[in-house]
Amino acid sequence: MIEENSAKISGTGGLPTEREADRQRRGEYFLLVEEFLWGWFPIVTVLSYRHLAPLWAMAITMFVATLFFAGLMLKKSCLRELAQPKAWLDLAMASLLILLLFLLLFVGLARTTAGNAALILFLQVFFAFCYFNLGQKEKMGHDHLAGAAMMSFGALLILFPGSSGFNLGDIMVLLAAIIAPAANRYQQRARAWVGATSLLFVRNLASLPVVFLLAWLSGPAPDKTALAAAWWLLLANGLLLMGLSKLFWIEAIHRMSVTKASAMTALSPMFTLLFAYAVLGEVPGRLQLLGALPILLGGVLITRRAEGGE
Repeated sequence: MIEENSAKISGTGGLPTEREADRQRRGEYFLLVEEFLWGWFPIVTVLSYRHLAPLWAMAITMFVATLFFAGLMLKKSCLRELAQPKAWLDLAMASLLILLLFLLLFVGLARTTAGNAALILFLQVFFAFCYFNLGQKEKMGHDHLAGAAMMSFGALLILFPGSSGFNLGDIMVLLAAIIAPAANRYQQRARAWVGATSLLFVRNLASLPVVFLLAWLSGPAPDKTALAAAWWLLLANGLLLMGLSKLFWIEAIHRMSVTKASAMTALSPMFTLLFAYAVLGEVPGRLQLLGALPILLGGVLITRRAEGGE
């Protein structure tokens, strides 16, 4: 979820242009597939924690994703895209922010439920609205005010569920949601100069040394028994969720309006709640359900401005 004007960056990094109608349609298809795949991310990640420590799960998952993107780059012969200096700053900023985001998300998921994490991460729509609308002092309509109020109320129900106080994992995922709009903005700007594969390869490769160092400092490497039990989860997470899914996301925000993309991301927490119930046996609590409705509806309301302006 990024500043809407940034969706109209003119450069294409030498890639062929598309007619606007086709761009919108392809962007919608990419995002629908991405949301379905990404809905599985909290579930697969939580399952991997039964065998691996969170930072080791993250490090190995990112290593698999990096190999996936490296293979695609070699197949497509797109290494020359990285020789464009205009992309370097945006690539560096995107890599740094995405690294922080995923560190918070992986560690946070070890301390909260998959459903909570998905709903809280959707609050990136709210923070994008604050950054790029309120930050620019645009006039707020009644639907925007209502949407912001609904999302705030829903977030309070989930983050502060009662006498037990706040959950550290929820707060960490909330911090990831705060970082997400800025990270996506830099990713969209970088995508104007390089392809999605190159962008994702760089951001993963740049993060790997830091993540493996933090994993090593956090505890011993997983043994063969743990790796044998978790290999299929790590492979699915690396290839499909942090690999293919992120390709679809980058291509979607390159082709469609940010506000429409923001509204459509409400599908992901809905998928996660359904999958978490089916796979993990997570039954949504009363406050979680009460918080989910205003968060999702509020997300649609604060992105309604784009419906008439695409």
